[in-house]
Amino acid sequence: MVDDTLDKYVQQALAAGQSKEQIYLVLLQKSHTVVAIEKAFPDQTPEVASAQAPENTHDKVVKLVIFIGVILVGAGIFSFIAANWQEMTRVVKLSVILISMLISYGAGWYFRTQKQLHKISDGLMLLGCVIYGSGIFLIAQMFNVRANWPDGFIIWMVGALALAFVLESSPLFMLAITTAIAALIGHPFIIFESLSDDPFLMTSATLLLIAAGACLGAGLILKKKLPPAIKELY
Repeated sequence: MVDDTLDKYVQQALAAGQSKEQIYLVLLQKSHTVVAIEKAFPDQTPEVASAQAPENTHDKVVKLVIFIGVILVGAGIFSFIAANWQEMTRVVKLSVILISMLISYGAGWYFRTQKQLHKISDGLMLLGCVIYGSGIFLIAQMFNVRANWPDGFIIWMVGALALAFVLESSPLFMLAITTAIAALIGHPFIIFESLSDDPFLMTSATLLLIAAGACLGAGLILKKKLPPAIKELY
């Protein structure tokens, strides 16, 4: 990779939203020297620094558009399933859930590894995780699984948390925290009911403790990723 190509790669990577550390790591793995990589980065003059403010606003708009798109696509998929639920066989229902989830994950992985478009990748991975979580409840309903509904949120949280650690994705950490909070709110009511009705399902108390620990851990990790201006509020 000659200098001009190196400069072009750095510019494209920055435009795609990659951090300076990520770019350094990729180029160092390709045997480029630190000096050559530093020369490829644009000079951080006051003019350039001031020009970065509109870019930050642009990044926020892109993230918002992707997030809204994820919600709309997810809503569309499950509106289709709900509208045709009675007419579908179990095989068709499972196929729709699994294929939709795998397509989202596959497309997200492609954009992350091949195109280096991390924002689009995060959106697709988030969509896949939303489909995964919704599928937990739909499949439980299909097969009449005997469990408390907050347990579904804990299983969802575990999947989201595992994916968030692998991808180091803030949206997925946020989803994991949200599902854990839903379980933490719902479980106390279920546990009190089970004391008199069904002691067998008291195993949910163990899952509740796991959810609380995982929620705390995800929150601490997410806090480290917050911008300094937001950290000052704490």
